Amino acid sequence: QFYRYIDWILTVPLMCVEFYLILRAVGAKQILLWKMIGYSLIMLIFGYLGETVFRSQSVLFGVLSTVGYVGIVYEAWFGSAKKLAVNSNDPKLLGAIKALGWFVLAGWAIYPSLRA
Repeated sequence: QFYRYIDWILTVPLMCVEFYLILRAVGAKQILLWKMIGYSLIMLIFGYLGETVFRSQSVLFGVLSTVGYVGIVYEAWFGSAKKLAVNSNDPKLLGAIKALGWFVLAGWAIYPSLRA
């Protein structure tokens, strides 16, 4: 578990930074960057605590962790990240945000069920 979370503490916030970097050219503000990183940290910290320190309360920590996941998904599909992509009128940019959105929604949703 420990090594998995070391990987995630690096890769998950980087994925969230990617949303910001792609959208910066069309007016993304730094608040988007910090919001996405914040959501990722909520997801990771509560997930780790629920799996390691507070195992008897893992359901509660799982729910709290899910709040971060849902925040990232919301931003990608309905929030300011999506709105910036749509307003850009750039089909390649919109396609990139959709691809990231699908990766977060589907890839991150099934990952916990795939681990041993």
